[in-house]
Amino acid sequence: MSRIARGAGAFGLAAVVSFAITAYGQGLWGPLVLANLRLSPAVPWAPPLMALLLAGLLLYLSGRGWPASTSTARRRLLRWNPMPLSTFALAVGSGLLALVAFAGLWIAVSDLVHIPPGVQPSAAGIPLATAIPILLMSSLAAPLSEEAAFRGYAMGLLEKAWGSAPAAIVGSSLLFAAAHFPQGLDAAKLGLYFTAGLLFAAIAYLTNSLYAAMVVHGLGDVIGFTLLWPHDQQAHAMGFGDALFAPALAAIAIFAPLAILAFRRLARASKALRDPRAERPLSPAPVAA
Repeated sequence: MSRIARGAGAFGLAAVVSFAITAYGQGLWGPLVLANLRLSPAVPWAPPLMALLLAGLLLYLSGRGWPASTSTARRRLLRWNPMPLSTFALAVGSGLLALVAFAGLWIAVSDLVHIPPGVQPSAAGIPLATAIPILLMSSLAAPLSEEAAFRGYAMGLLEKAWGSAPAAIVGSSLLFAAAHFPQGLDAAKLGLYFTAGLLFAAIAYLTNSLYAAMVVHGLGDVIGFTLLWPHDQQAHAMGFGDALFAPALAAIAIFAPLAILAFRRLARASKALRDPRAERPLSPAPVAA
């Protein structure tokens, strides 16, 4: 088999595996939320049920369950590796700087090129005691399942098959963007998701762990739920006619350079974590002394 065919086969396998994981994590949460809101909106039963389902998914992906022959491979692909607390804090801080710049980029793009609004359930008429747990779980379900799917399994499979971390980062980010086509089959919007995928993948690669990437992804979803997606759904003026356009440009100009400097520092601080000779046991805790 040619090298190109093997590479394409690895990309296909990564797509199937990552989409299956995402379909479980995201595909179950959507119907659960709708059922909760239609059947008993005053009782937030969907979030705890989804928490149990996610726990089962992550236990399996971390090597538990059948078949035992794939247990070690599943543990490695999940990339739940510990890191020093200082590195974890630096990774999350770097991601936050990048998120501010990314939020500015999203708003700027939506003010220059019309992008279709995403699918977001309306919170109108939902009791606060139900809305808050649903929002929190919505900000957890995607980071946990999507990081495991794309920055864990897909990126790991591609890096092993292609022998190139940058190529694996790009490949997994393409898959991440493709998985968001239900939010709008639009080149500009999928390009934004691809950019977000690069951000999360860079954190996962530099730290050789999903913990910081999951936190940053979750914070990004909070920004999406509260600012970016509502902005897309509401009619607004384009360009400088939108009150958020100038602040968005300022956010890009200020926070993008700061994020680049922070990521350069993170790359230096986490160099030992990426050493293939440093075999470290997996731990359920995100940080280790």
